[in-house]
Amino acid sequence: MLGSKKKIYDFSNLSETVSVIFLILLFFTVLYEVLARSVFGKPTIWANEFVSYFLVSAAYIGSSHTLRKNKHLIIDLLLLRLSKKKKLLLECIANLISLFFCILVVFYGFKLVQISYLLGVVSVSELRIPLWIPKLIIPLSFLLLSLEFVFRIKKQIYYFKSK
Repeated sequence: MLGSKKKIYDFSNLSETVSVIFLILLFFTVLYEVLARSVFGKPTIWANEFVSYFLVSAAYIGSSHTLRKNKHLIIDLLLLRLSKKKKLLLECIANLISLFFCILVVFYGFKLVQISYLLGVVSVSELRIPLWIPKLIIPLSFLLLSLEFVFRIKKQIYYFKSK
């Protein structure tokens, strides 16, 4: 279990780093656009599109790290009233449902990327960016999220077996 834990943590740390890189790119792109528009009176044609891609990429890719740190929103009104064992069981069921959803998104996300690639779908802007590239963020980020859910479920099963 320790080997798989380290690998998942490595992926989670990688997702955190990549997410931060996208946020930095977003910041400098917005800064450049503001300066180009306000100071030089020459707005760019590319900044808005790239800011959108960077924002979505940062949020999606960072989600597995957020899950590992337990920083997702949780409505715990019901959980607060349960025993620790029942709470863990309910969390395990929720993680299984979430894992199933993530696997579906990975599967259909890769199908979407494949279709976009085969059809040559490009953005409607003047940049004409092949949309399979930004769409690739969806299945990749949900794959990372799936790995984190697998780790959480394994940890919960290990806890149940030890009790």
